[in-house]
Amino acid sequence: MEPNNKNMRTGMFDNFRRYEGSIARFGWIFFLGLLMTDIFIRTTQLRQKLNMVIVVLQILLIVLYFIVTQRKYNLLVGQTEIPGKYIIAKTHEIVFITSFVSTLDFAEYLYFIILLPITLESISRGFNKARRYLLIGLFSQIITQFIMTLWHNHTYNDENNFIIQVLIIVCQYILIGAFVYLCGTIYNEYMRSEEENKILIEKLGDKYVQLEQAKKEIQENYEKMRKAYEKLEETNEKLTSSIAEFYTLQQISQAITSMFNVNELLKFVNDVILGVMGAYHSTIALCYGPHNKLRVQVSSIFDKKELALVSDYLNSDVLFPCTREGRSMIDNDVDPGCYPFTKGRNIRSLICVPFLAKGNPLGIVLIEHSIRNAFNNDNVRLLEIICQQVSIAIENAKLYQQMHDLATRDGLTGAYNRLYFQDKLEEEFKKAKTAGYDLSLIIFDIDHFKKFNDTYGHLFGDKVIKDISAFISRTLRKEDIFARYGGEEFVILMPHTTLEQAKEKAEDLRKGVADLIITDRVVSSSVNISVGVSSFPVAAGNPNELIKTADNALYEAKNTGRNIVCVASPKA
Repeated sequence: MEPNNKNMRTGMFDNFRRYEGSIARFGWIFFLGLLMTDIFIRTTQLRQKLNMVIVVLQILLIVLYFIVTQRKYNLLVGQTEIPGKYIIAKTHEIVFITSFVSTLDFAEYLYFIILLPITLESISRGFNKARRYLLIGLFSQIITQFIMTLWHNHTYNDENNFIIQVLIIVCQYILIGAFVYLCGTIYNEYMRSEEENKILIEKLGDKYVQLEQAKKEIQENYEKMRKAYEKLEETNEKLTSSIAEFYTLQQISQAITSMFNVNELLKFVNDVILGVMGAYHSTIALCYGPHNKLRVQVSSIFDKKELALVSDYLNSDVLFPCTREGRSMIDNDVDPGCYPFTKGRNIRSLICVPFLAKGNPLGIVLIEHSIRNAFNNDNVRLLEIICQQVSIAIENAKLYQQMHDLATRDGLTGAYNRLYFQDKLEEEFKKAKTAGYDLSLIIFDIDHFKKFNDTYGHLFGDKVIKDISAFISRTLRKEDIFARYGGEEFVILMPHTTLEQAKEKAEDLRKGVADLIITDRVVSSSVNISVGVSSFPVAAGNPNELIKTADNALYEAKNTGRNIVCVASPKA
């Protein structure tokens, strides 16, 4: 434990060096003040003529004092022990101090000044080191006092008892020596205590080493336990994440098996993604048309302008790796300049994962967050699994829709077929009867359609049917049911429509068809339709009567001259 004792000595030496530094920097100012005071007393109080020789001598002694104190401090800088040259510099310092004090008019009161540097030496290094400086100061004081006495006798013829002055100096130095001895005694007591502490510390050294070894072992065991705990925590987090992922995938799997409507399924999946990811926004877009253009299907973005901005950039090159190449994207430091659709929305992180079916794009899911580094590769992996499942569901929904269309739609026109119409007629009639609203039926066929087939061929005849069907579909309401009833015969079921309203609609349809020009390459022609209209409860009391009365009105239109609308007569 020797270093502790050494550190204490080093600390004492550092304090000693700082004190010497303060003396070197500011000590000359003190002596300069004494010089000014001496000049003031001589010229004002004693009314003596100023002796410039003495003043010059005093200034010279102050300069020499300043130089030697700077030299003395420089010798201590960077040292840990007192160098030999320090003793010489210290001796010069005391000689210059005593010489300067002896030049003062009131020197007999200032001999204590020598006490300061000697006391510092005694209390820092012991009385044995300081006594040499006491003797140097004493003899220097006597010699300089003798010189000044001779000078005064020669200059002022002032009788001074040199012996008495020497005795005064000796007495003062005896007192100074006693004080310095006291300071040295304090130093010795301190060092003795230090030695005792050193012995005690050495005795405690082995215990300290043992404690340090025990501390090291405890620290090692603690590190092992901490690493084990961190590993356990990591494992627990992975397990928790896996359970959450499993639960999420289970929910989506259940939804896939129970939901046949794509929109409902995507809304559910979007909500689940928002919850699992803790995301700011989630948007799902699907591909439509021959060019697979993306169209937003469902989104958590409620602001219409913000959603429109996202929609505008879905088909741009911004998300090219995902939308065109089918690769997942992750960016945890979003630059609004790179993703224009994020401007003004404070988006800092995003993930984009594609829906793929047999390598073909079906759509994308875009996840956004308002903080940086919000996502990781595990999030991407989970989204890819979800998208795989949803892709299968989308494909199944498309197949289901195709099968439904085959069962309910006419293959040529896309209108509903007769079988589906019959079912809807029964359903809508029950609703109308229960709620008490009007239900109208329009039935029409194409005039002289056989002539078109005979003249232009069946392909052009099909073209006529398709174009008329397309026109009719564009003019109907969402709730109206349009179906192909026979070859060139069509029906329109119109809930919440009176007989008069149905008549007006039929007339509009007739005029609209008459204005159509059917063109197929080099062949162009116009067509007409004949229309029959009936309505519940005015003209019919049941579904069969509704069809029969409308059909009778259609025959009446044909027999009357065609290209007209006939309305069924009200019930008696």
